[in-house]
Amino acid sequence: MDTEKVTRVYSVYSGFYDLLFGKIFHNSRATAIEILGLKAGDRVLEVGVGTGLSLPLYPRECSVVGIDLTGPMLSQGAKKIRKLGLSHVHLQQMDATHMAFRDDRFDAVLAAYVMSTVPSPPAVLAEMVRVCRPGGRIVLLNHFSNGNRLVSRLEKTISPLCTRIGFRSDLSLKSLLDQTCLDVEQNRKVNPFNYWHIVQCVNRKPAHGASH
Repeated sequence: MDTEKVTRVYSVYSGFYDLLFGKIFHNSRATAIEILGLKAGDRVLEVGVGTGLSLPLYPRECSVVGIDLTGPMLSQGAKKIRKLGLSHVHLQQMDATHMAFRDDRFDAVLAAYVMSTVPSPPAVLAEMVRVCRPGGRIVLLNHFSNGNRLVSRLEKTISPLCTRIGFRSDLSLKSLLDQTCLDVEQNRKVNPFNYWHIVQCVNRKPAHGASH
């Protein structure tokens, strides 16, 4: 996976992405946002917002920023914002490995069906941690490799094929979270097919000025 390939693949998807992935993944998106535990006034970042399928699910009392690398996907999201009057939502085209936000900018960060599509998942997660305040919530909705040795071997085998359609099948949650300051509070499988995980984390990085 590389940035150019991701942009090219998802530019093609943009015109029919909602038809393919809208209804079938709706419940898991709704659950992921519920698990964020949002309250009025919270500042929320969605990484890889795509066509904005999740945008109507956020409480209007929150301030939501959605970023994505692919312009045509964001154009579809902008149409939803105008159609539904989502004045609390703002979209920006941005590389998630180099976010243009200050440290501790957000109370909660969501990445839904994103980590397996980016060239460097650890770099994206590091940026999510950086822009999320200490004690804030980070939720990952994604497929992670199976702990079963045989299944894991199969996932590694088919991963090169999956990358042709913009997805990798062999991402390990343990490896991704290793050396981070995230505490996993919840990890549950969700439909379709219980293939996906919702992982709720708390950002345990020290506050600025705190002693080490």
